[in-house]
Amino acid sequence: MRRVGTCLAMAAALSIMVWSKTPAYAQQVETTTQRATDISEFYRQWQQEQDPEQKIAIGERILALERATENWPLATARAQFKSEIWFGVGSAYVSRLAGVRADNLERGITLLEEALTVWTKEVDPQNWARAHNNLGIAYWARIRGERPGNQDRAISHFEAALAVLTREAAAQEWAQLQNNLAIVYVSRVHGNRTANIESAIANFEAALKVFSREKYPREWANVQNNLASAYRNRTQGERADNRETAIAHFEAALTVLTREAFAFEWATAQSNLAAAYLDRTRGQPVDNQNKAIALLEATLTVLTRERTPQQWATAQRTAGNAYANRIKGTRKLNNKKATAHYEFALQVFTRAAFPQEHMRTSRNLGRVRLEAGEFAEAGAAYADAREAFLLLFGQGLEEDEARTVIADAGPLFSEAAYAALQRGESEAALTLASEGRARLLAVALKLQSLDLPAGQRQRLDSLRIAIRDARQNVDAAVGTGRAATLERLAELRQELLGLVNSASPGEVREASEVAEAQSLVAAGGAVVMPIVTGLGGKIMVITNTTTGSGMTVIDLPQLTTQRLSDLLAGSSKNRKSAGWLAAYFVNYLEGPEKDRRWPEWLAAVDSLGPELWRLLGARLDATLKERGVKPGARLMWLPSGWLGVLPLGLSQNPDSGRRLADDYEIVYAPTLAAFASARDADKPRSATLAAVINPTGDLAGTETEGAIVASYFASGARTLLQREAATSDAVIAALKGRTYWHFASHGTFAWGDPRQSALLMHEGARLSVGQLLETTGLGHPRLVVLSACETGLTEISNNPDEFIGLPGAFTALGATGVVGTLWPVSDAATAVLIAKFYDLHLDGLLSPPAALHRSQAWLRDATNDDLTAYAANAADRGRLAPAQIAEIARALSVDELTRSRNRKVVQWVTRNDRSTIAAKSGTPKRLARPYAHPYFWAGFIYTGR
Repeated sequence: MRRVGTCLAMAAALSIMVWSKTPAYAQQVETTTQRATDISEFYRQWQQEQDPEQKIAIGERILALERATENWPLATARAQFKSEIWFGVGSAYVSRLAGVRADNLERGITLLEEALTVWTKEVDPQNWARAHNNLGIAYWARIRGERPGNQDRAISHFEAALAVLTREAAAQEWAQLQNNLAIVYVSRVHGNRTANIESAIANFEAALKVFSREKYPREWANVQNNLASAYRNRTQGERADNRETAIAHFEAALTVLTREAFAFEWATAQSNLAAAYLDRTRGQPVDNQNKAIALLEATLTVLTRERTPQQWATAQRTAGNAYANRIKGTRKLNNKKATAHYEFALQVFTRAAFPQEHMRTSRNLGRVRLEAGEFAEAGAAYADAREAFLLLFGQGLEEDEARTVIADAGPLFSEAAYAALQRGESEAALTLASEGRARLLAVALKLQSLDLPAGQRQRLDSLRIAIRDARQNVDAAVGTGRAATLERLAELRQELLGLVNSASPGEVREASEVAEAQSLVAAGGAVVMPIVTGLGGKIMVITNTTTGSGMTVIDLPQLTTQRLSDLLAGSSKNRKSAGWLAAYFVNYLEGPEKDRRWPEWLAAVDSLGPELWRLLGARLDATLKERGVKPGARLMWLPSGWLGVLPLGLSQNPDSGRRLADDYEIVYAPTLAAFASARDADKPRSATLAAVINPTGDLAGTETEGAIVASYFASGARTLLQREAATSDAVIAALKGRTYWHFASHGTFAWGDPRQSALLMHEGARLSVGQLLETTGLGHPRLVVLSACETGLTEISNNPDEFIGLPGAFTALGATGVVGTLWPVSDAATAVLIAKFYDLHLDGLLSPPAALHRSQAWLRDATNDDLTAYAANAADRGRLAPAQIAEIARALSVDELTRSRNRKVVQWVTRNDRSTIAAKSGTPKRLARPYAHPYFWAGFIYTGR
C-alpha cells in the first residue's frame, strides 16, 4: 500500500494523514474485446502514473469504460475492480490541489462511499477500514454542508477504521488514525469543548507510542506540532502550564522539521511557535514578543502568497498581533507595522473565501486603527468584520456553530460602537451595541417569534424536538452507527431552515434606535447601556424626561476590560486584592474552611458598592440628575457580560451612604429586542401558579416561603410540587400554561457552559437552561421567580457582550419578567423578602420590578419588631401557620444567626446598627435590623418588563 504523506493541513497547521492504495488482487488478464484491452491498458497506466492529475483523468476514463461495458470481460471480479478504482480516484480527489476544492471533496466522498458498497467489514476488513479513514478526512475537510455534522461524520469514519486497524494488527495505520481523529476533536463544534480537547490530547499521545523520533521522524514531528496546538487550546489545567507544554512540543517538532529538509512544515511550525510565545504568560513579555517576531520574520521568507496563501496570511496576521501588542518601540511605528501585516492577510482572507478568518483579521485591524485614533478607518474595518459575522451567523439555527462564531467575534461590536461614538455617531453606536448583545439568546428568540401558521408552528416545535433527539443519538453512537442518524439530522435541519425562511417578516420599525429605546421605558425613566473596551468605556444614557429627552454619552476612560478583570479576578499587580470572584467562591467551600473565610465574602459584598460608585456609579448618577430623571424612576440596565454579574443598585456613594437602588428602580435586560418582546407579551391574564418548593429536601426555610406564595392563588389555580414530588418531568408538566412560575430551590451557574446552568430538582436532577430552551409548549409566563442561588448570573467567559443564563433562558421562553439572584442567598431572609414581594405585587398591584425594589428596601430597613409583626399579620390573613411563625421568630434571633452559616453577619449588623435588643428573661436577644447587610437583599435582580 502506498500512502500519500501529510499533504493536507488545517488552518491551525495541524497535519492529517491520507491514504492511497493499490491492492494486490487487481491483475491484468487476457481480454476478448477491444474495450477489455482498453480497460487493461488504462489500468496498467493508472497503476504506474505518479502525477495526481493524470491519475484522476485515467481513473475517470476507466470508470466511464466500465459503465459502457455490458458483459464484463476481465477475470477479476467486476465489483472488486471497480472498488479499487473508486477508492484510488476518490482518495486522489480528497488530496487534490488543482480545481475547485469543494467540488473535489464532494467527488471524493461519492467515490469512496461507492467503494464501501463492495468493501464490507466482513468481506474485506482492511480496505473497508482504509476507505473509512479517507472518508473521515474528506468529511473533516468538507466545505459544503454543516460543519458540525461533517465533523461528526469524520469522527464516525475514523472510529470505524479503528475497529479493524488496531495497534497490534497495523501499528502505523493505527497511529495515523489516532492523529486524524485527534485533529477533528481539536476543532469540534459539537460536544463539550474541554472534553473534546482532552480527547484530542489523548489521541495524539497514543499516536506517539508508535511514531517515535527514531523510526518515524516526520510523523513524530507532525504529531508533536499537532499536540502543541491542542495544548494551546486546552482549558483544563493551569493555563500557564499548558502554554509552556505547547512551546516544548513545537520546539520538539522543529528539531526534525528543519528548513532544509521540510521547508513548508518548518515554516508552519515556526508560525505556530510564534503564536504560542505571544500567548505566553511566563518569562519577560518583551522577550516573548521579540522571539515571536523573529520567528515570524523567518517564516515569511518561506511562506509566500502565491504558493501557500492561507498559511502566509495566517503568519501575516500573527505578525500583526505581535506588533499590535508590542512593548518595545514606539506605539506609532508598531501600529503602522501591525496595520500593514493585517492588510496583507486580508488580501487572502477575503469575506467570500474565508469569512471567519476575515472577521478575526478585520476586527484586529479595527482595534489597531482605533488605538491610533483613526476612527473612520477603524469603522470601515469593523464594518467589514461585522458583515463577515452576519454571513457566518446566518440563520442562527445551530447554536454550537453560533457559539464558536461569537467567541471568535470577541469584542467586535463593543469596539465598533466605541469607534462610532468617537466619530460622534451615537445612533450608529447604539445600533451596534444592541446588535452585538446576546447573540446566542437571539437564536432562541428568533425561533420563538417566527410568524407562522398554527400547523407550521406545530411542525417547527416537533422539528426542534426531533433535532434535539437526533443530536443526542449522534453523541451516543460510535463508528458507522452514526451515519443514518447524521443523515436524518441533516434532513431535519434542512426542513427547519425552510420553515424559518418561509416565515413572513415581522413588523418593520421605522423609528430611530434612540426613539425605540425611549419607547421601552416609562416617562421619566432611562435606558442605560455601557460599552467596555480595552481602550476605555462609555455609557449611553437614553432618557425620556420632559427636561432631558435623548441620548447622553458618558466618557469613562477608567472603565476598561482590564479594570473590570481586576475587579472581578483581582489585580496581578496587587496580590492582596483577590477580586470579587475569589471571594464569591467562598460560597462553594464546606465545613471549617467556609466558616473561616466567610468574612471575606461579606467584606466583598460590603466593599463592592463604593468600588462600583468610583468605577461608573458617580458619573451615571450625576448624568441622570442632569437629564431630569427623578428618584423612583425606572432604569433599564443592559450590562456587558462582566458587568452583568455585579448588582448595579449596590453602587454606593461613600460620602452620603446612598446607593443607586435607593433612588432608582433598576431592571436588567439582555437586549432591547428582548425587552420589547417582554413588553409586547405583557397582557392581562388570570394568575395561575406552578411552584417548586425545596425539591432537594435541604432548604427548610423555603417551605415557609412556598406556603406564603401559594396563599396568593386560588386552590384551583395553583400546583405545588414539594420535595420528592418535584421531579424534572413533573415540574415541566406543571409549568405548561401557568402564568407564574416560582422556584424555591438550589440553583447553580455553569461558568464554563452557561447552557448547563440549572435549577436542582428532586435527587439533584438538573433542570438546565438547555433543557428548558428545547422544551416546547411551556407557554409565556407573566413572571418567573427564581428564589434560588446564582439564578441571575450570566455568561462572562467567552464574549464580553453575551448575556446567557437562567434569566436569559426564561426570557427566550417568552417570560415577561424574571426575578433571580446573583449569589447564594439566605433561606430565612429570602422567605420574608419574597412574601413581601408578592404582597406588594399581587395585593398592592405594583409591577414586579417596583414590588421587588420596594421589598428589598423594606427588608433592609425592617427592625426585628417589624418582621415579627409582618409574620403575625400574614398569619391573620391565613398566609402562615403557627409553626411557620415560630420558625421565622427563631430565625431572627441572634442565637440562631450565630449558629447558621450567616453568623458573621451579626458582627456587621451590630457594628453598623450599634444596637441589639437586650434579651428579656427567657427570650433570646434580637438584632435591631437583622437583614440590613446587603448580602441578604442586594443580590436579587429583575430581568424583563
